Amino acid sequence: MDAANNRGVAERFFRAFETWDLATVESLLADDAVDGRPQSGERFVGRSNVMGMLHALPSVPGIRWTEIRGGAQVWIAEGTVDYGEGPVRFVGIAETAGELVTRSDFYFADPFEPADWRIPFAERS
Repeated sequence: MDAANNRGVAERFFRAFETWDLATVESLLADDAVDGRPQSGERFVGRSNVMGMLHALPSVPGIRWTEIRGGAQVWIAEGTVDYGEGPVRFVGIAETAGELVTRSDFYFADPFEPADWRIPFAERS
């Protein structure tokens, strides 16, 4: 499968989280997909465990992706997620094979003020 088709799979996967369309997420996951949450040390192995975790969330998060980029089989989405306590920066990485996502990892980062010594060198985004 070419990069354009893989991009379509990755975009559908990430965009489905924005509308909390779990049926689409499930349809795009391989049977043996692995979903990692490195900061908490968790791995959800297999479509049923990934979907079980997503369905068990106590509230639907607000997710907004600002950029999706990558190539070949690895795609990265940057955005924010809000579980009701204010937005947190959020990065998702998805690996694709064929028409399916085989692996994903999600990283969460609370905002912080930059160090004073870096201010002269940076632009604020």
